[in-house]
Amino acid sequence: VGQNVTLPCRYRVDRESDITSMCWGRGSCPSSTCAQPILWTDGRGVTWRQSNRYQLEGDLTRGDVSLTIVNAAEADEGLYCCRVEIPGWFNDEKSHLEVVIERGFFIPAKTSTALPHTYPSERSSENSQSLRRMAQLEGTMQNMSTSVDQLREPESTKTAIYVGVCVVLLAILAGALVVSTRYFHNKQKLKTLQTESAVSLSSPEGGGIQRPLEARVRAEENIYTMD
Repeated sequence: VGQNVTLPCRYRVDRESDITSMCWGRGSCPSSTCAQPILWTDGRGVTWRQSNRYQLEGDLTRGDVSLTIVNAAEADEGLYCCRVEIPGWFNDEKSHLEVVIERGFFIPAKTSTALPHTYPSERSSENSQSLRRMAQLEGTMQNMSTSVDQLREPESTKTAIYVGVCVVLLAILAGALVVSTRYFHNKQKLKTLQTESAVSLSSPEGGGIQRPLEARVRAEENIYTMD
């Protein structure tokens, strides 16, 4: 009692982008964050602390996030959670440290590190969360599939309309072609008949009928002259 207690906790930092946020809390580490947080850091400095008695005296930029409890008291005895937030699902690094304080000296006992470590209750909770996420993803995929089907239905309707319009247009064009063909055929036939009639009227045979009549008239005139 009355001495400083340091709870070791580190994570690997190979480059600056590996620096991340973390929290210290009382009790076991839950499925996310810290259940009873006492200190938060963004990896470069302390952003929040419950009391000035909680200090981070290590080199944060090198991943040393060990917690120092200044002037430890019997009330500080118990289980502590060191949680380093790593991007991705269930990637957080968690360490559980139990502090036992006796009058005159302290014993940081039963230090355990998990990368990650989960208790059965946490594991079942995380599994249930994973199942819920999977169910949400399946629901999202089903909604997307329904939306795609709804989008496809109007397209099929439009296609049927386009096909019907094309069939009607083809029928109209075919009818117009038949009418035009008959019109030009009749016109050509009429022209041929007119040509044949003109040829028959101007042929020599017509003149042969007129010449005997003229000869007969002349003969009659000659007869009257002799009398």
